[in-house]
Amino acid sequence: MRMKRFLLMLAVAAMAIACDAPTTESTQGEPTVIVNSNTNVFFEAEGGKGEISFTIENVNKSIELLAESADAWITIESIGEVICYTVDANDGYEERTGHITITYGNSLATVNILQHVSDVTVYTALTTFGSEYIAGSNGIHNYYVVLSTVGTTESGYLQPNAEYYYFDIYSSVAATNSSTTAIPNGTYTLSTDGNIRDGIVDYEWSNYTVSTDSDYVEYFYKECNVVVSDGSIVATITLENGDKHIVKYTGSLEIPVYDPNDNGGGGDGGEDTTEGLSTLTSDHTFNITGGVFVGAYVGDLLYNGCNTCQVFLFEYLDYETGEERGDQFEIDLQLPQNETDICGTYTAGTTAGHFIPGTAEDMGGQYMQVNSWYMTAGYTAFAPLVSGTVTVEKDDADIYTFTIDTVDDKGNKIYGTFKGQGKFTEW
Repeated sequence: MRMKRFLLMLAVAAMAIACDAPTTESTQGEPTVIVNSNTNVFFEAEGGKGEISFTIENVNKSIELLAESADAWITIESIGEVICYTVDANDGYEERTGHITITYGNSLATVNILQHVSDVTVYTALTTFGSEYIAGSNGIHNYYVVLSTVGTTESGYLQPNAEYYYFDIYSSVAATNSSTTAIPNGTYTLSTDGNIRDGIVDYEWSNYTVSTDSDYVEYFYKECNVVVSDGSIVATITLENGDKHIVKYTGSLEIPVYDPNDNGGGGDGGEDTTEGLSTLTSDHTFNITGGVFVGAYVGDLLYNGCNTCQVFLFEYLDYETGEERGDQFEIDLQLPQNETDICGTYTAGTTAGHFIPGTAEDMGGQYMQVNSWYMTAGYTAFAPLVSGTVTVEKDDADIYTFTIDTVDDKGNKIYGTFKGQGKFTEW
């Protein structure tokens, strides 16, 4: 920056020496315009005024001296003994270069105007890309994008001392085929109102994450604009602390498509359509009696007009000490908007009377389960419930029976019954 400022000072000093254009017409040689001041001029983001000093050799009084710029942010103010111009403020996120062309007959001279950007803290060209696609039931589809320079570990965890950008994108464009798709081209803008709709980046699950050797820190977006084009993602971001980031990624935008009707590729001849988050290597059966559960009503979790009840099933749970043992389940049951009775039969989906297929996010060192999962205490085993049915019944003694007949994302069957008492709470 000091060198740029030094060059700018030299340019201004040179402009201060106004050179009178010759007034005596010459008949020898071609008329020529020569720029005496610096031909590369630097401006800060706030813009300002500049002057170009010049000399004309072999003056021809029938020729008019012209100065023009095709860049809208550069304005030629006057042409006299010097050429005066104005540079507008740069409110964007990128440095820019413009040009002033000086013409005298067949003679041309060019002055380059280079302008800095205002307070951009980070400019990052990213090399790795990850994403998942989740089809929506209301015509709005979710593309969850993760960009970084290093990617994740083989186990799917965050790399230490790395940076990650998360964008929770929603579009009315659905997947183009059954196994893979590309993020739809378009412009997506940050939304903080919780209203899921076409063309937004949802605030809640979008952030800039910085990992350390043992932890991570999330910085949420105050402003965010994501432009997706063929093989390219460009995001301009302002964090809540005021820092501005520009993020660029170039490469394939192909992502796997989750298909709840494809149980691991074996049922219809298709390929696996998930990343295979399950740690199971075979079918898992269970018959649990005397279990406990907690049902949490969390409202319209997917913005699809349903009341979501997140049910957590524990083969063994000590409420006082928090000790857990054995099998566990998290199942997100979708109820009608004002309904609280969870009894009924649910199938994989996102509408009333359905449970939500399982997904996972890597939140820095551990998979954090969301939606519908089987797992063991301590997450030594876990598997998303991606298809099948869940039936809930209650007897006169308020003992609930959950009959679970599901399949994970690797085609393993997870089925059996869970019986136990529980309690419900509002979150």
